[in-house]
Amino acid sequence: DLENKEETIENDETLGEEKKVKKKKPIHKVILGYTGFILALLLILYTACMFLKMTEPVNVASLQGIYKEKNTLDVVLIGASEAYANYCAPLAYEEYGYTSYSYGVSGVPGSLYKSMIREVTDNQNPKLIVVEMNGLLQKDYYYDRQGNLHGYLDNINYGDNRNEAIEYAVEDEDKDDFKTINFLNVYHNSWKDPGKCIATLFTRIGLFLEPKSNLKGYSTRAKTASTDDLDITKSNYFTDKSKAIFEDLLTYCNEQGLQNVLFVRFPHMNKDTEPEIAEELANMANAHGYKFVDFSHSKEEAGIIPVEDYYNDEHFNAKGARKFTSYFGNYLMNNYDIKGEYSEELKKSWEDSVEKTEEILTRAEQDIENNLGRNYYELSVYLPKWLNV
Repeated sequence: DLENKEETIENDETLGEEKKVKKKKPIHKVILGYTGFILALLLILYTACMFLKMTEPVNVASLQGIYKEKNTLDVVLIGASEAYANYCAPLAYEEYGYTSYSYGVSGVPGSLYKSMIREVTDNQNPKLIVVEMNGLLQKDYYYDRQGNLHGYLDNINYGDNRNEAIEYAVEDEDKDDFKTINFLNVYHNSWKDPGKCIATLFTRIGLFLEPKSNLKGYSTRAKTASTDDLDITKSNYFTDKSKAIFEDLLTYCNEQGLQNVLFVRFPHMNKDTEPEIAEELANMANAHGYKFVDFSHSKEEAGIIPVEDYYNDEHFNAKGARKFTSYFGNYLMNNYDIKGEYSEELKKSWEDSVEKTEEILTRAEQDIENNLGRNYYELSVYLPKWLNV
């Protein structure tokens, strides 16, 4: 027994000595462990930010797609939702053979048009830029709508253009909300609409993985306007503030050496441009060597049928977009030298876009018959047919 006790004591002493001499973890492993934890935490926060960074997924698709296939576009349309709902670039390629893109943001004010042109010309080299004037023909409150400003400024690349756009278009007391990278602060209520958060996140992921934009910014809703929409009466406003912004935009285009810039008004169902406003827009554009063309009176010539070819009082459905794209594309072909030379690879890319666009439009037109009101845009290409967004 005494021997066993002595052995136990010796063993305990040996273990104690081993514990004392046990080496600590190498410092580099400790650093790697902490670094991994911090990176994992940042990844979780980043994912949460991207999930809660809810904006209209249509805007995300339109704005992010311009960064794909750089310097391959002949024409870029800039503006609010009219730019992506009333014109379909793959259809124009199918009929006329020129490449184009709808760079539109829902409800974007005209104070951001200069930044939009710069973002386009930093990434593409179009022969013609078309600016739809809706964002300059509103009352002045239109310039201060925070959600619409965020819809553009939060979804373009970070850099000098974004910073300058914030300084130019955002009121001083609101600038910090746009300069921050803490989207959890700006979008903290986004969790209340998880469906839109998911759609926006999947749109970002899809465009990140795709080498191109399939629909080239196009978006539509599968429904027809109601007869009540015919009774909606709206007016255009060309305020002193809008005139100053338009003059600055024209000067910017001149300074950048942009030779072909076309300013247009696309047709709404029952809001034609007032003659005096159209004349003033044309005179200002002409003074800088550009044109303003009012297509708001061209509905009948384009074959547009009120109610039937719209999904609300301002936007064409798929049927109306087909008609107007053909009409407007014909105008561009007759008035501008826009068609370029393309590689076989680019041709195949655009032929693939045409095929996918036709498939989406066919689905939309079928849904129109039942007035289902489904949204069709870039995300629709990635998802199975049975999953509607």
